[in-house]
Amino acid sequence: MRVMRECLPNAVRAQPKAVQATVLAALCILSFAAPALAGDERPSWRDIWKWRETWSGVDIARDNWLLYSGVTVAPFGHIHEPGWRMRLAGGYGQYKYEGNRGTGPTPQIQSFAAATYYGDALIGYLERWGPLTAKAFAGISYLTHEIAPLDPDNLVSGDDIGFKGALELWLNIGDVGFASFDASWNTAHDTRNVRSRLGARFAENWSGGIEGWLNLDNQSDCDLGWDDSAACYRDDKTELLDYTRAGLFLRYDWDGGELSLSGGVSGGSFASSGEASPEPYATLNWLTQF
Repeated sequence: MRVMRECLPNAVRAQPKAVQATVLAALCILSFAAPALAGDERPSWRDIWKWRETWSGVDIARDNWLLYSGVTVAPFGHIHEPGWRMRLAGGYGQYKYEGNRGTGPTPQIQSFAAATYYGDALIGYLERWGPLTAKAFAGISYLTHEIAPLDPDNLVSGDDIGFKGALELWLNIGDVGFASFDASWNTAHDTRNVRSRLGARFAENWSGGIEGWLNLDNQSDCDLGWDDSAACYRDDKTELLDYTRAGLFLRYDWDGGELSLSGGVSGGSFASSGEASPEPYATLNWLTQF
């Protein structure tokens, strides 16, 4: 307003000289317009709009399913550029299993039904080195397995709060394809997950390839014979294959999101004879950036 107060008296005194008054008024307007125009010199909306990323999906296998969703925010820049990240994620699912809970020579097979849900609050950072993009996260996690009837022989039961760390790597192999590696470790029930993909681009916006998973926790360590504590109870010793997945995926991406579908077989459970019974699985995931 200081500039306007200075301009108006000058304009009044210049009334006999209409041309000078007009020029002075124009200069006054330009004195206000110039800062506004300078302030408009900012990146285009395409450079700044994608600072949030959300995803949701479903995972289905025999006797279990999981719904999940989450959001990642880049508060200081573009979602694909180096910088800090904040992430919230959660999910809910159900599963069934059986176990021998007899104490005598005759097996007593008991069926159990469980509900599981989790929530993560993480802080991370994204960095890029040429074709390699790396994201690292750390924070707290809440994980619950509600089992009915109560199964005291299952080490993964009840509520647990722990520290969670995650590493996500993406390697761009140019027009040929890409490779990805995601790993996380959660002290809640000592839950660990690994997923790796190798994909090829075969059409505009389309890619597909192979994937592998590994999922472990306290109970799997017990069943694998890695845990010799008194709390560990196992029906039969399992193999690492029981906790793996192998399959194929198909991915469609666009400027601001992607949709992926995958399917394959899980390791299943080894019977006492040592014969595996692979189980099918399928996942559907939708992701968008805005």
